[in-house]
Amino acid sequence: MERAKARYHQQEVPEELSLTVRAAIREGNQRRKRRQTLRRSLATALASCACFVLLVNGSPSFAQAVYEVPVLGSLAKIFTVTEYTINDDERVIDVRLPALENTGHTELEQKINQEISTRVQAVIDEAEARARETKEAYVATGGDPDDYMPVIIDVDYEVKCQNDQYLSFVINKTETRASAYTEFYTYNIDLETGKELTLRDLLGPNWMETVNTQVAEQIEERSKDPDNVFWTAEQGGFQGIEEDQPFYLNEDGLPVVVFEKYELGPGSMGNQEFVIQTGD
Repeated sequence: MERAKARYHQQEVPEELSLTVRAAIREGNQRRKRRQTLRRSLATALASCACFVLLVNGSPSFAQAVYEVPVLGSLAKIFTVTEYTINDDERVIDVRLPALENTGHTELEQKINQEISTRVQAVIDEAEARARETKEAYVATGGDPDDYMPVIIDVDYEVKCQNDQYLSFVINKTETRASAYTEFYTYNIDLETGKELTLRDLLGPNWMETVNTQVAEQIEERSKDPDNVFWTAEQGGFQGIEEDQPFYLNEDGLPVVVFEKYELGPGSMGNQEFVIQTGD
């Protein structure tokens, strides 16, 4: 074994192999440098993007300035006006509240912003009252206060459609105790007229018939999947939409009607959404 090792170390490395190895090392170094440069570029881009989002969402004055830039204007019509967290032994509350700005319709903005603020505050007050009652009942029935799990309340919003004509967003409130309970509020705005949109505006005078027909067809199609369980009309399931049926606009500008959990089937089905074709 020792003699074999000695012969191995005495062998000369062919010049071609040496050149190949050196070339491979140079290529590896170059690749490593390119990866490092790419990572730095990506990090810079992501940081810049994050800073922009934070500024737009957190600063009305910055949102105003950005809106005046033609290409970026459509990004800044809705922003986070309030964001806070409360964490104690009764409840954990996370709130991210939107506001509307720079639509060119000041009266509409004031009306919607006031409505959002009032509505969300009422929802939070009610949830906090339930949290206090839940803890008091838990302790009164012999529960250890130190073992009590706080109620989790989360309020957030999601922009569904934003273009030169429409702005549509949804505010979601989730309250989690033994299970999760969700409420939502939809806002659909015609930026050209400065009015809140209705399904009649989008679908015409026969809008209820149009929506009812398409929802019924989609329920029938979804029911072919055994995992989907829809109640029949006799069981309290779909019997037609309401005058104030919640809806939002998707990215294509199509109305999406929304039914809360338990409206059309068991709670495991969650909210049910149906895209309505306008025929345009």
